[in-house]
Amino acid sequence: MSVQSARYEVDERDVPFAKTGGTELLARIYRPTGTAAAPLAAVVDVHGGAWARGDRTAGVHHGRGLAAAGVIVVSLDFRQGPDHKHPAAAQDVSAGIRWARTHAGRLGIDATRIGISGHSSGGHLALLVAIQPGLAAHSGTAILGADGTPGATAGDDSVAFAIALYPVADPHARYHYALGRKNDPAFAEGAARLAASSLGYFTDEAAMAGASGSGVVEAKCAGALPSVWLAHPEMDDNVPATITDAFVSAYEKAGGAIERMYFPGAKHGFIGQASADTTKCIAAMRQFIGQQLAKR
Repeated sequence: MSVQSARYEVDERDVPFAKTGGTELLARIYRPTGTAAAPLAAVVDVHGGAWARGDRTAGVHHGRGLAAAGVIVVSLDFRQGPDHKHPAAAQDVSAGIRWARTHAGRLGIDATRIGISGHSSGGHLALLVAIQPGLAAHSGTAILGADGTPGATAGDDSVAFAIALYPVADPHARYHYALGRKNDPAFAEGAARLAASSLGYFTDEAAMAGASGSGVVEAKCAGALPSVWLAHPEMDDNVPATITDAFVSAYEKAGGAIERMYFPGAKHGFIGQASADTTKCIAAMRQFIGQQLAKR
């Protein structure tokens, strides 16, 4: 199956993939219908919502768009603040990757061609896990077996590539950006919400700084630098360009391959609505995935 064009009908279903603290976590799986001639590439998708809101259904547009082009998409639920604290969400995202790889055979997935995607705070989580495969702090969430029994709490959570849509690559810098705009009449309510959600999940500024993707790369603590495709909306008032610029610069200096695509006039969160920018973004995601698969 090709990822260059949308030519397949899409099947959607929810399945439990992990269990933690007595709670099952669900994943929505988007897959092309029919029988593939060979195992397919997969993307584990991480929704946004300031580490506090949203669920596995948030990525419906690109989930369907990628599946229609021959990619299996596994969109995750995960623990969020304020009820759960960092690194709970990263642990669950890691579990999502491990689950897809462990069950690759019955899911029809090529275990060597699993990537990750995320938008906004989900972009932060996607990048954080992608650049730190095997990190002990990201283990602990038990993946479910085919019979629903909890199993391994650690394993291979590496990814072949990463896609980040307007990611909060540095939560600490974004927290201070939000604080700086709390008195801005045009953004005061949103700024207060972002600041509160950040504290609700990370608890304090030290944890935010420690979870900075830019910081991990700059400190040469990244265990991997998978190829990254990043969507940068011009009118993003949620993640300032300085945060994205810093991540892109750090990644390039560390030797990582990163491609940034600008979306003139687009706003933060655009992938959540059907639009010309969403269509353009999904097409670019397909192209990037196809390029990555051609290398493997």
